[in-house]
Amino acid sequence: MMIGMRRLLCAAVFVVSVIGVTFSPAGADPIPNRISLSYDYSDNDAAASVSNGPFNIIVNVLPERYVGLVRMIAVAPADSNASNLVCYFQWVDSGQAECSFNFTDNGVWAIHAQYEAAPKTEVIATAVTNLRVSN
Repeated sequence: MMIGMRRLLCAAVFVVSVIGVTFSPAGADPIPNRISLSYDYSDNDAAASVSNGPFNIIVNVLPERYVGLVRMIAVAPADSNASNLVCYFQWVDSGQAECSFNFTDNGVWAIHAQYEAAPKTEVIATAVTNLRVSN
């Protein structure tokens, strides 16, 4: 009885997966109109780190066909007396937005990116990464 139920369950899963593969075109976005944000640094082979001073951060908006605005906020380390740094909303250009921050204190800064489709609308995508700043 138990073996029969397992076989039936396996067969049902197989049939459903075959139907899903048959009706989903290759490369189709499984969640239409979903925006993803990712960070880009000059050296993608190493962990993100920077010395005190200016540093540019690029946010990629995926898929690239979307226009909208991105802003970034660098949240200062909890043990520092530094203020958060804000790069105000700017238009996405070729699927990217870039901000330059002048980090003043050492520690781990949390970089928050926010995407909105049009000015003064709600934020519909966010991403967070950490950036270690040291001398």
